[in-house]
Amino acid sequence: MKYIYLFFIVGIKLLTAQDLLAQQPQPVQQEEILPDADPLKVDRIQVEFLIAEGMHFLAIENNAKALENFMKAYEVMPKNAAVNYKIAELYLKGEELDKALLHATKAYKSDNSQYYYAALLAEIQTGMGDLAGASSTYENMYKQYEDVPDDYLIELAALYIYDGKPAKALEVYDRIEKRIGILEEVSTQKQKILLKQNKLEEAVQEGKKLADAFPHVGQYAVSVAQVLVSNGKNAEAISYLNNYLNSNNQAEAHLELAQLYMQANTPDKAKSHFVKAFQSEEISLSNKLNNFVPLVRRLPNEQLNDFTKELSQHLQKVHPSEANVLAAIGDMHFALSEKDSALIYYRKAIEFSGSNFQLWQNILSLEMESANYKNVVKYADEALTFFPNQPLIYLYSGSAHFSLNQYNEAILMWEQGKAIVYGNDRLKSTFAGQLADAYYANKQLDKSFSAYEEAIEANPSNYYAINNYTYYLSQRKEKLDIARKLSSRMVKDNPENATFLDTHGWVLFQMGNYQEASKYLEKAASIQKSGTILEHYGDVLYQLGNIEQAIEQWEQAKKAGGASKLIDQKIAEKKYYE
Repeated sequence: MKYIYLFFIVGIKLLTAQDLLAQQPQPVQQEEILPDADPLKVDRIQVEFLIAEGMHFLAIENNAKALENFMKAYEVMPKNAAVNYKIAELYLKGEELDKALLHATKAYKSDNSQYYYAALLAEIQTGMGDLAGASSTYENMYKQYEDVPDDYLIELAALYIYDGKPAKALEVYDRIEKRIGILEEVSTQKQKILLKQNKLEEAVQEGKKLADAFPHVGQYAVSVAQVLVSNGKNAEAISYLNNYLNSNNQAEAHLELAQLYMQANTPDKAKSHFVKAFQSEEISLSNKLNNFVPLVRRLPNEQLNDFTKELSQHLQKVHPSEANVLAAIGDMHFALSEKDSALIYYRKAIEFSGSNFQLWQNILSLEMESANYKNVVKYADEALTFFPNQPLIYLYSGSAHFSLNQYNEAILMWEQGKAIVYGNDRLKSTFAGQLADAYYANKQLDKSFSAYEEAIEANPSNYYAINNYTYYLSQRKEKLDIARKLSSRMVKDNPENATFLDTHGWVLFQMGNYQEASKYLEKAASIQKSGTILEHYGDVLYQLGNIEQAIEQWEQAKKAGGASKLIDQKIAEKKYYE
């Protein structure tokens, strides 16, 4: 409706004095914008119809038909400012800038009584990259018309910036402030210009002026501090914020000051400001977490342990139902080795949101570490409702079932998990190795050995799969040459691992190479006093004829626990039994 009103008001100015007098008895006819006496004897009614049709099509957003009607009117009245204005607008919408410029210029030259014409011309000039021309048009517009909105001054200042005339832009921004007062956009742009001109002090003063004008907006004071910090004036920024906070208790400023104190390695000074910021609902949760998490990463730390806990209480009080808060507090307790408390918070977090995979992984890991295998199964089942395509969940679930001697369930979970592993040979090897253990425990020996071979092929460094495979081969006295080669590589890469040394020694023992076997078993026994290793060492000593030493090792194995069922018979009869 604005355009219709503009069109008719402008059009009225074309009427002659006689026309106006003739229309006085009938004021409702003022929308007739064409003169009665046309030197070209144009059909007045037809042209008015074209204009009305154009406005109608504009109203229903049929720009093509609107332009068609206005162009027909233009053919009759090429100097009509309002017609040219509407044509220019339509060409501008269609991005035909050359044509838009032609008609906007005609409108502006035909009638200089309305600022709209100048504003449209400047917009088109800007679009065509004629920054100087657009600036000149805007300047003339403000000189010529008193009712021009202040918005165009913002455009003018931007044009001067883009045209590489920052001084001119500053002058325009000053004009804006004189007309309507201090504005954030204006002050911010002035600061940018001044900083580019290396006028730091003036830029800071500009920021302070904005902060003083709006003391209830803490971000303005924060911006001043950030400008100082970015120019290496941290101490000055701290001093400014302290002075500001003496009379303005703004949470954002407290948080910024706390961060500056942390950067200055003075956490004691930061604490009170962190507390005020964390107690405030004005600080966004993401902003609080962005400051809380780095503190957690520094734990344990005597200076920060208790304080971080205090902050966690404020976090939870203000944001009691936020899963991310509970998760972060769980991380804090984990960092402090308070794993039971960490687990409690992780559990609370998933009650509010189960969409964080890391949370589930943390829970499963801690439950597994605490040997809460039934809980692992429970939480794994819940996690799979959110993440059915995450192999790690199947891995944890299978491990828990295996630990509960539920081998069929373990096999099912590990087979499902392995089936969805893509592009990760190490993880596929882990699944295959776990499956091999479960198959073996479930008396499915062929499947077990095939799975071990698959695990080793996928990851030749999967030493736990190699260890179990070669040990079971040695127990069954099968493929001992293959077992020796694999276990030899295993101990070469892990020379201090007692379990691996024991396995390799036992492979050699089963091959009858007692002298070589004794070297590895002796070393394994010196590293780890387990019943199995000590018994194996005693066995090889017996085969080498060192009976007394063998009995001594068997007795130590019995005392250590974990030896075979034959250990008592070996000791009593002083004889080796398989």
